[in-house]
Order: sequence, then C-alpha cells, then structure tokens
Amino acid sequence: MNSRAVCIGLILLATVFAGCLPETRITWSPDGKFALVRGGDGLRLCDADGKLSPPIAENVAAAAWMPDSRQFIAVWAKPVVTWEELLPYLSEEWKENAKGMAEDWRHQILGYEGDWDKFELGPRPADIMAGLMCLRDEFGKELAPRVGARWEDLKGVCHTVYVVQLFEVADGEARPAKVLLQALAPIAELRVAPTGKAFAYAAPPYPPRSPEPTFSLFVASFAAPDKPRPVQDRVSIFFDWTPDGRSLVYAWADMADPSGHIPRVSFGSTERAFLYTRNRMREPGQQQPLRAGSITRSAVVGEDGALVDGRGATCLAKVLFFDSLPVRCLRNGRVLFASRETRLPATPADMPQDFALFSLDPANPKALQAVFTPEVRGEVGGTWDLFQLSPDETRISIPDPKGLVAILDLATGKVTRVSDEAMQGRLATIPMWRSKDELCFVVPAGSKLGAPGGDEVVLWSPAGSRCLSKDWPDSVAKGFLQRKEP
Repeated sequence: MNSRAVCIGLILLATVFAGCLPETRITWSPDGKFALVRGGDGLRLCDADGKLSPPIAENVAAAAWMPDSRQFIAVWAKPVVTWEELLPYLSEEWKENAKGMAEDWRHQILGYEGDWDKFELGPRPADIMAGLMCLRDEFGKELAPRVGARWEDLKGVCHTVYVVQLFEVADGEARPAKVLLQALAPIAELRVAPTGKAFAYAAPPYPPRSPEPTFSLFVASFAAPDKPRPVQDRVSIFFDWTPDGRSLVYAWADMADPSGHIPRVSFGSTERAFLYTRNRMREPGQQQPLRAGSITRSAVVGEDGALVDGRGATCLAKVLFFDSLPVRCLRNGRVLFASRETRLPATPADMPQDFALFSLDPANPKALQAVFTPEVRGEVGGTWDLFQLSPDETRISIPDPKGLVAILDLATGKVTRVSDEAMQGRLATIPMWRSKDELCFVVPAGSKLGAPGGDEVVLWSPAGSRCLSKDWPDSVAKGFLQRKEP
C-alpha cells in the first residue's frame, strides 16, 4: 500500500471516529438559498433547484453556516506525512511524550527475537501515530535492516490535521478565506453562535486521555479563533447555543465509560490505532451504555463578545446520558432534548428502551415535561436522538434508521409521514429543514418521490416534492447515494 493510500485511509477512519453515523450530508443556509452538500468528491454548494457548484474542498468532516448566509465555516482534513512536519502542531509536552514512546519502542525492537509478523508495540494510551512517525523518521536507518520487509508498513503512516476555515459565498460560488484554527483531534459537530461572534465544536480530547471514544466541547471567538477554550469533557456530540449567543447548552456524563481497551499496534496493521475506535462507535438507534449525566448551560461569551472562563455552569436537568443525546435551544428560552425516562431503583428489565422528547424552561426548572404522549412516540418509532427542529420551531422531523421520515407538530402531536420507503437498512443523511415548510432527505431507488436509478435527494413540502439530485454526477453520489449500475 502506498503512502497516499494509507494517509487517506487514516483520514477516513478518523472521520468516522469524529461523528456518529449517519452524518449530516446536507445543510441549508438560514435564508434557504443554498445548501452545503458533502458528497463523494468533496464539499459543494447546491441551490434550491439542485444545481451544484464545482467542488470547494475535499475530505470535509463538518460544515456550518454563518447567520448572514453569505459565509460558512468548514472542517477539512489534511495529512501530515513526516515527523518534522508534525512538530509545529505538538505541544512541548507531547513532543517529548512521542519521543519517549519511540525510544521505548526502539528498545523493544532491538531486544526482540522472533517473527516480526507477530511483533506488537505497546500498549500506550497516547498519540500512537505521532510515536510511530517519530520511530520511523528518527530511528529508521538503525531499525529498518533489523525488521526487514515489515518496516515497509510504517512508510505510509501519517497524522491528520483538521483545518477549520472560513469560506465566502458570492454569485453561487464559494471561495476560501481565513483559516481559523488547526487541530489534531477530528472535529465533529460544529455550530456558529446566533450572533456570529463565536463558534463551538465537539472533538475527542487531544492527546487521548482514555481509550473511550468520548468528546470534549470547545469554544472559539472569531476575533481570536486560534485560541479555543475547553468547556466540558465527556459531552454528547449534539449541543446548541442559547438565542443570545452567549451560552452553550449540552449534555455531559458524570463519569467515564468504563468499557474500552488500549490498542496494541503491530507492523502488520498500522491502522489498528484508528480501527479500534471505529469498531466501537455506535450508530444512532442502537443500544448505548447509559450513564448518569446532566443537561448543563455554561456562559462562554461576555457582553463584549470576548470569551469568558465558563465558570458559570448551571445544571438544568439530570438525565440518563448517551453518546448522541441531542440538545436544542428555542428562541423562547426553552430547551428540547431527547433522553430516556426512568425511575430508580429499577431492575434491568424495567430500564427504559425507548427515547422520549423533553422540554424544560430554565427559568422554571420544575416545568420539565415530556413533549409527546407514549402513544405518539409509539406511533412514530424512529430515531429520536436525530430530531431536527423546523426554522419556525413549531415542528420536528424524526428519521428512522432505515430512512423512514416523519414530522411531528410540537403543539398538537399530529404525525405526518413524509417518507415511508426504507433505505435498504441505512440512513444516508440526517433530514434537514430548508424552510418552515420544506424538509430535505434521501429516498431509495424507485421511490415515488425520487427516480428509478438509485437513491435521490428530495425536497418535500405539503404542496409536493421535487428531486434535487437527479442530475448529480456519480462522483458526488459515491459513498453517499446508492446508484444502480447502468
């Protein structure tokens, strides 16, 4: 395997670690004029008729619009292939840590007598890739002759830097602008404050502090974007800003998940350091370990727009935490979140199996209630942790793991089925609203809303639906939309 192939493979594996599947592949601007489409050949703009722009960037992991709809920020991954290139991104502490790791491995290799296919390095609960790059580049001349052909497996090892960049939209095209920050942890969820003065993101802590695939929450101001501040560890991937753009509301676990293991890395499979995290990720809808947790609000931006230290954290509710617990803030101050309702103590058989949507008023903590009755929840089924709030905040969309989509009215509980055709066991993208009456999602081949040749992106409204992706090239569909062979 050549160096580029291994690097790209590691980027893709790290991207899987960065976000729970399925992904948000389509994100509409606040004014509804354009969507950001993350297809197989990178990020593109799409207008309301489905017309695509040329590719804007490759290896994009997340994107979010600015409030003015004329700019957006995107996270894209770039490989760093040598130890020397990696050094500027490492703190002094972790430069020394990687060097110490490489030195330890050097001694292991020099003292090993046996089959190199069975040799393992580790375990080390740290940045394994940095250690491997240091070992290869600093000690290669000494160790390569001893290891022989197995040393070739290290030639393609690289690290990945995640670049957060601002893009400007004009005349239907996007142009790259300022690079805001660069990080070694794969950035997942990305959200811009309603004021446009700051942004927040969820990412695994770097360097890794445990084998658990957990996330930490960070905030950065656009005035000094290269100096992000940590907000909270062990958070759910889905958080939100309060309407005033000064606080973040999120779910976090009171204690770490005791499961997991520290990987060992062999010369025969240098990707294993990332594969173990991929294999442990849980798709929404699957059973997830439940832990005690909290819905919390933290003040992160001051009146002057500068970041504050976040000490003003307020617990709004205690919940059963899981990795993809979603939180959304409404303009009237209320908070919506999905969790599981239970009473303790309880036997294992009595523990909750289904999600419910809850609403709380931070000004009146006792006013926490389930939004829908058990009968409505049973009628809908679906994956409640992937609910999306309509722009006018009157309805939510609920997808099914197989691609079925329903809309629920928050005031009346009325259920509208907008897609009842399964996606062959997968949800291609989380449905997203374009306007208060239009919902964008993917339908399978042969759907009455799409086309016979394969999966299609459609824009649904009460007045009718139209297919946006019928003319999209196969390069966009790759890894996103399943299409039949001609």
